[in-house]
Amino acid sequence: MSRSRTRHDRDQLRTARRDALLVLLSRAQRGVLSRPEAEQLRAHVETELRLADQTRASAGGHQAAIQRVQGRLVAAHAAIVEAEQRAEHAEQQLDDIRTPKPINSNHPLYPLLDAMTGPSVDQVKARALVGDYFRAITEQRKEA
Repeated sequence: MSRSRTRHDRDQLRTARRDALLVLLSRAQRGVLSRPEAEQLRAHVETELRLADQTRASAGGHQAAIQRVQGRLVAAHAAIVEAEQRAEHAEQQLDDIRTPKPINSNHPLYPLLDAMTGPSVDQVKARALVGDYFRAITEQRKEA
């Protein structure tokens, strides 16, 4: 039997039970309820109470599941924010590596350039050689 058919059947039973409850309660209010009707009334009320308890228990389980999912969503959002921050930081570092900076006496390559700039070495050429060296390293890292 399909799920929608089962639901439809349950809805029909619930409607019939509630309609019978209303009739039986009206008869009880007027004081004309017979013994078999009283037993039927009790059975319907017990069924409604049992179903209500089941529904409450199910809702409690759903609520707990929702809270677990909300916790996971918060953690996932925090991880996304952290990943975006790390990506931004990595992009900035990459830009810093790719952007040529002036080489002064505080620069780590200054001793290399200084050693390369003897009387027969042109500083512009030396800087170009170092740039070529770093481009080659960057390309090797990309390929790896």
